[in-house]
Amino acid sequence: MAGAFHGVTEADSIINVGVSGPGVVKCALEQVRGESFEVLCETIKKTAFKITRVGQLVAKKASERLGVPFGIVDLSLAPTPAIGDSVADVLCEMGLEYAGAPGTTAALAMLNDQVKKGGVMASSYVGGLSGAFIPVSEDQGMIDAVEAGALTIEKLEAMTCVCSVGLDMIAIPGDTPNTTIAGIIADELAIGMINQKTTAVRVIPVIGKGVGENVEFGGLLGHAPIMPVNKFDCSAFVNRGGRIPAPIHSFKN
Repeated sequence: MAGAFHGVTEADSIINVGVSGPGVVKCALEQVRGESFEVLCETIKKTAFKITRVGQLVAKKASERLGVPFGIVDLSLAPTPAIGDSVADVLCEMGLEYAGAPGTTAALAMLNDQVKKGGVMASSYVGGLSGAFIPVSEDQGMIDAVEAGALTIEKLEAMTCVCSVGLDMIAIPGDTPNTTIAGIIADELAIGMINQKTTAVRVIPVIGKGVGENVEFGGLLGHAPIMPVNKFDCSAFVNRGGRIPAPIHSFKN
């Protein structure tokens, strides 16, 4: 999918292209079931290389035809609710019964790393949030894992340490206290600050619904089961107020 981002003048216009292919990666991995980690990683890297190269060729052709400069290729394994377009299914093809099983964070780290390596080999203009996205409502495999009891908010939080984004499109009970939501956001921000990476939180309190029920968002936003949140209180911590100081990343002179 390509999009032109137009500035105030034609000279400010640029063509950036976003490329996604979890289904393509899954199909490639089906051919190497049972093989070693080395073969697994090479297969992901080579597949990401091909996807990125195609995206760059499309972007450059659009750039030539429109007379607009080419910008970047964003290679992101971004799922949709469509069957076969799931990052969770890629993780399962890597050998997990469900996303959330032991080994999930390691598998996601490998997937993310090899996607980026393949992208960088294919193009000098890889940018954006290249890597794997793990929204719940937009990924049928993630939804299946939640409903099976394999995937929790805490496990998703651990997974965000090794991928491109944060907690994304997670439905929670409508009566979740504001301070609990603030604590979830603070935890994810801490991961981002310490790891010097982009993180975000999209948790959705669904009014009138509780754990185990479902909510339909429609379109590409899909649907989601209401996930349980930790019931223990963090209000005294959150209500301290003020600002948490930025962490030290270097102590050199």
